[in-house]
Amino acid sequence: MIALFTNRRDAGRRLARWTSDCLGGRAGEEAVVLGLAPGGVAVAAEVARELVAPLDVVVARPLNAPGNGTPLGALADEDPPVLNRRAMRGLGLGAEDLEAEVTHQRVELHRLEKLYRDRRPPVPVDGRTVVLVTDGVVHGPVVPAVVRALRGRGPGLLVLAVPVCDARSAEGLRRVVDVLLCLREAAYLHAVGPWYADFRDVTDREVAVLLREQPAVRRPG
Repeated sequence: MIALFTNRRDAGRRLARWTSDCLGGRAGEEAVVLGLAPGGVAVAAEVARELVAPLDVVVARPLNAPGNGTPLGALADEDPPVLNRRAMRGLGLGAEDLEAEVTHQRVELHRLEKLYRDRRPPVPVDGRTVVLVTDGVVHGPVVPAVVRALRGRGPGLLVLAVPVCDARSAEGLRRVVDVLLCLREAAYLHAVGPWYADFRDVTDREVAVLLREQPAVRRPG
């Protein structure tokens, strides 16, 4: 297939223009852009720049079965884990079997948040237009876990903006966000990488630099 985007920056610029048009008067100081680390932050930086909105990071961690690494769920923020109960039953596992994995990934989540923010506090989202950005959505519990965690923080409007999204996943996500903005919905999307000519990994240092380069955050009001 021919790549739709040159790289994450190109995808972010295209997504930014559409997001700005869709949000209209809700952009700017009322909005906050959250990039799902690591790759989503590179896309989100372009959206934040277009909206003249503060940029922050959101971190989620996968939960895998002990021993064989089968994906079974995800963690975000301080919420309880989102678990694939059907897959767990198929492996004969209960929630207690994942306790060590949950503890380990929670520690890693906090480590990454601290690394990325470099002592900066999280941007307040209560009552604001929150634009959650990632570099693509295939399937799985990571994005739903993040959406659930953000709902608990009381945003006024929750927008999920992505360059490319699996069509079946999009159906489910529309039920849990207020607005879904996707440049391209693809049937049976199995991987995001082929949609980018350059899909190299975004390093933790690059995430920290993108966040540090953003303008100082001011709460509206």
